[in-house]
Amino acid sequence: MSTEEVAVVEMDDRGRVLIPSPIRRRLKSRVFTLRLLSEGALLLRPIGEEVEEMGGKYRGVIKTQSFEELEEAQEELLRREGRVR
Repeated sequence: MSTEEVAVVEMDDRGRVLIPSPIRRRLKSRVFTLRLLSEGALLLRPIGEEVEEMGGKYRGVIKTQSFEELEEAQEELLRREGRVR
């Protein structure tokens, strides 16, 4: 059974939100999708979950053994595209 953790956080003027360390320690990813829900809530989901849920012709396209490998592959892609240094 998983337990939920709740924290009050603040967004700074640059749009950054600090995730408290007790919550960060439980996360298995450092890369997330961010979704704005209709009621104004934000939903963060690790990229790995999004890939695992893909179906159809995209299933099995990304062949990694771990979240770390997926993160490394994404960072390399972003570097090649010039979106990150």
